[in-house]
Amino acid sequence: MTGDARSSLPPTIERMALAIRYISYAFVMFLVSTQLIDSRILDVVLLSAVFLLHQIFVHAVLWLRRYDLFRTRLNFAVNFVEVFLIVFLTGPDTSAAYLLYFPFLIGFSAYERRFRRVMYVTLLCAASYTFAIAFEEYLYSVTEPYGILIIKVLYILFAGWLMAVMSDRLRSVEEALSGQAASLASSEAMLRTILNSAGDPILVYDDNEFIAEANARASEFLRVPREKLVGQRIRAFLFDDGTLSHKFANLRVRGEMQSEEVFVSADGEERVVEVVSRSFIRNHARYYVAIIRDVTDRKNLQEATRLANVQLERLNSELRQVGKLKTGFLTSISQNMRSPLSAVSGYLEMLLEEELGEINADQRKALQTCRRGLLRVFKLIDEALDLHRLETKRSNLIPAREQNHSEHPDN
Repeated sequence: MTGDARSSLPPTIERMALAIRYISYAFVMFLVSTQLIDSRILDVVLLSAVFLLHQIFVHAVLWLRRYDLFRTRLNFAVNFVEVFLIVFLTGPDTSAAYLLYFPFLIGFSAYERRFRRVMYVTLLCAASYTFAIAFEEYLYSVTEPYGILIIKVLYILFAGWLMAVMSDRLRSVEEALSGQAASLASSEAMLRTILNSAGDPILVYDDNEFIAEANARASEFLRVPREKLVGQRIRAFLFDDGTLSHKFANLRVRGEMQSEEVFVSADGEERVVEVVSRSFIRNHARYYVAIIRDVTDRKNLQEATRLANVQLERLNSELRQVGKLKTGFLTSISQNMRSPLSAVSGYLEMLLEEELGEINADQRKALQTCRRGLLRVFKLIDEALDLHRLETKRSNLIPAREQNHSEHPDN
């Protein structure tokens, strides 16, 4: 029995006893007034005084909520004296009032769980009843056979022994339950510490998709305090593209699932996550634990890389196009410029050799200057063609080396 249950038991018992005492007192007063019970005025006044004091005490404790006073010796003494007076004043030998010892023992066992103490109180009840009979015998002489009175005393002893055994066993059960509760509380505290120390958000939800537990990282990730997060449906934080129902149905069948989802936090921020969900059984009910890993930055990096690759491919294509234009340009120079320039060079040589007629010194000087300029042009064209051939050869060698390296990585 937990501490809350133990603390709520005394007021419950005392309220029931309060009502029973009112009923019993009214019944006894009815018997006295109808002279079905012979009783002196002094006895009635004494009984009424004890009854009223006891009821006032109980009402005061209940009103003040000082339930700890029910466990005091004063409360025990008042109850015991009240029972003893009822038994004594109604005639211990003929009255059935001795049966009040039984609820008294039951009430005492509700407060005390130890076998020895319950037996001490049982012996006290039996002794008080025996004393009441002896005093009755001394004053008036008893009318019941002694065998019946002994049987009544044995009933009290047997009832007390039975309540002592039950109380002792109940105490053992309570201690075991208390130990289990403490162990469970320790396990839950350890589990919560583990959950809160995890770097990834973790959610635990039931078969109806209601969140039953969440770690601190999940509360931070979803921008919702844990107290408000527990009890909400996990579907409320997921972007539904029409496949969620199918995914949850597969999870219930297979018991585990790994998928990529879009979580929407309380402030509307969307995050791409990888969710790994697995099922487990707790208290004969199925639950699911979902480990959430935020991959938004990775997805953004992948998208940026893809766009960069597209841009790079476009630039390579443009470079290849420029290379083709360059090759065409050089080919055009080689074919369309060298031939006319070669003809010009030939005519210059003919003029300088005076094959077309004599030339004076100034003309020769001018022709030689033209020939030197023409030779520089031929040299520039040859250098450009040689550089183009070298670049072409190098560009062909680089892919070949990369292919050989991929085929023989150890080299």
